[in-house]
Amino acid sequence: MSHFTVVDADDSPWASSNRIAISADGNADADADDVGATPIGLAVLAKAGLQENLVHYDFNNFLEYKKINGRENRMWLSAMGGQNRWGFDRKRFFDAANDPSGAVTHLTSVINQSTAEDPLYLIVGGPMELIYRALEAADGSAGQHVILVSHHNYNEYFKPRLWHRNWNDVQELVPGIGYLRIKDQNGNKGSGLRGSANSDFDWLKNHADSNLNWVYERITAGKPDVSDAGMISWLIGINGKDEVVTIAEMRDWFGPEVIPVNGGNPATPEAPAGVEPDVVPPIADSIFQEVGGKLVIESESVPLTDDWILDTTESGYSGAGYIRWMPSWIDKISHQHEGVLMYKLRITNPGKYRMTLRSSHKGAPERDKWNDCWTLMGLNPVSPYGVTRKTYHAINQEQFDSGLGFTWHTTHDNYGAVAKSDGHFSTPIYNLTKGDHYFWICGRSGGFRIDKIHFFKEGVAGFKSDSEPATPVLSGDEAKSR
Repeated sequence: MSHFTVVDADDSPWASSNRIAISADGNADADADDVGATPIGLAVLAKAGLQENLVHYDFNNFLEYKKINGRENRMWLSAMGGQNRWGFDRKRFFDAANDPSGAVTHLTSVINQSTAEDPLYLIVGGPMELIYRALEAADGSAGQHVILVSHHNYNEYFKPRLWHRNWNDVQELVPGIGYLRIKDQNGNKGSGLRGSANSDFDWLKNHADSNLNWVYERITAGKPDVSDAGMISWLIGINGKDEVVTIAEMRDWFGPEVIPVNGGNPATPEAPAGVEPDVVPPIADSIFQEVGGKLVIESESVPLTDDWILDTTESGYSGAGYIRWMPSWIDKISHQHEGVLMYKLRITNPGKYRMTLRSSHKGAPERDKWNDCWTLMGLNPVSPYGVTRKTYHAINQEQFDSGLGFTWHTTHDNYGAVAKSDGHFSTPIYNLTKGDHYFWICGRSGGFRIDKIHFFKEGVAGFKSDSEPATPVLSGDEAKSR
């Protein structure tokens, strides 16, 4: 099977005998749309009589993230409530927050059953680390007979931990994997499955089927957006001539009939108490040692990923060159979890450390083009929202017009919860304790260049000086088992 993309709904290759697997989002901090999309997606499969076709369902697939207490496990209520109501096989359902290894092992087993005559259609409803692990553990060429179905960059590129793998990594692992990228199921101007109010789903509340009344309750427990269910409806062919099904079309397709329960009942199994995740920090190829309150790092000192390149075109760099983010389209703004670079810092003198990048966007078509990246200090890029910062080369218009190249002008452009606490713009400062810390740079603006990185403790001289030599680089970690 070759890598391919489906453009038109008429081209859906799924057949009624084909198997379906779903890997769904959800965690303590995730978007509430999954709370409603999960049960309505299961209702779609149940109405179509496809309980046996669903061979795997995992949810809460933010691996190595956070414990979800039983009472707060909204995805359990949605997934296991739907499983029990419509008689899906409970042995095929996995809460990845509580049993990640079980979810990976089971998905691997259904991947291993895949052949050219019996492909597996795998709905990508959340981050792809769990899918990557299952494909990595699968036998031989089985992954060649898996067909991924996606509708959004979030599912393909988002990483709950920055060392996790995404769609780019899956393509490298299984170059021939099938891939069906359909239109964004959120839609716009009345299309898609993203409503504006709970009342858009009143037809479920008023339905004669008590199980669909329950689906309405789950939607209102989250928000009126069930867009991920659009991948299922498209795959099995209920969208007609369009890749995007509307709420009204979904209502008409369900009709007034009660969905057969296939031996199910409305009791939802009790959610587990929750477990603390086993977070395995990433392996570093090298460790940057702080000396006397200083860290001076050549940006190219770590392995480059995705569209980062080592460049020497612009003069004034130090070391072997500088790194430049070069996606296929130079003006592209990349998702915040692409081109992940990790710098492991070892601190012996704790305190507040100022950070700056020696960067450039010389030659950009405008001052606010080619001028920033994403940065993060720590292991959790998700919480609080905005902790992964837009970090930019903050020169003024006059400096830009003069052709200014590499300088140490660095500012955070904040958003989300961080903007509320730190303001829209802030100077990069980190309170670093004694020990090891992880600093991350991810690609954002095409064309952006970084030559050096400084971390200087407050009060230590030499900050933003071009003449400061690089501080020691130690050998990296020994391999850790996951």
